[in-house]
Amino acid sequence: MESRRRLANILGLAILALLALLAVAPLAHIIYTVIVNGANVIAKVGLFDFLTSPPRPQNPQNPGGIGPVLLGSAMLIALASAIGVSLALVAGVFVAEFRRAGISRLVLILSLLLVEFPTILVGLYIYATIVQPMGTYSMLAGALALSLVMMPYVAVQVSEALRGVPQDLREAAFSLGISRLKAVYRIILGIARRGILVGILIGVAKVAGETAPLLFTIGGAFNKPPTSLTEPGGAVPLLIYEFIQQPGPGYHELAWGASLILLTIVFSIMVIARLLVKGVRL
Repeated sequence: MESRRRLANILGLAILALLALLAVAPLAHIIYTVIVNGANVIAKVGLFDFLTSPPRPQNPQNPGGIGPVLLGSAMLIALASAIGVSLALVAGVFVAEFRRAGISRLVLILSLLLVEFPTILVGLYIYATIVQPMGTYSMLAGALALSLVMMPYVAVQVSEALRGVPQDLREAAFSLGISRLKAVYRIILGIARRGILVGILIGVAKVAGETAPLLFTIGGAFNKPPTSLTEPGGAVPLLIYEFIQQPGPGYHELAWGASLILLTIVFSIMVIARLLVKGVRL
């Protein structure tokens, strides 16, 4: 009987290990493919030149790099974070600290729904409300679209981080005679700062790889860096989307190289977020 149980246990563990391997295999293959193809392109061009020079897809011997769109992505992420994090922080505080209010529950439900909301519809909305009235694509429209995508992720994470603060610490803050608003913004936010920062990083990683909201907003100017927020620009995910559909090998090489850079950026952000989660102390 004991040997039969051991055999069943070993068989069960083997099946679980096989299923886990099958689940991870597609992701591992994607990462391997991106690394191999992207590294070959970057090695041919040179890392510095690939990160700084403009794309030259019609020259397969030296297809150039992604300098302008890399700068465009940085601008989009910075502006989207400035807008989205500010609003999401207020929403997260309201949901966590005024949870009994009916509107607080409504904000939380809407935030959870927006997490799963199709991002291409966000781009279409910004196109109708910003791009068409302005009469041109712009970096500002793209940043607004990304900020709408970022906000629910950050708001939900901020509310969860604040809810994790023990009630005793809140009562101790209130016993000092300070107002609830000051207690939240001067004490409780500081206690939950690691969890809040994790939420911000998750939001940044989400928008760094978004393509759909940019299809109708920034216009796809890949050959020169953006000089104004009201002018069209480019971004790394949009370049990948556009270039991989072109017939020339130079376009495909640039798309693979840009994919590796984007993968590195998102992976680095998630590693930092994971390390911060391990370091959370209340």
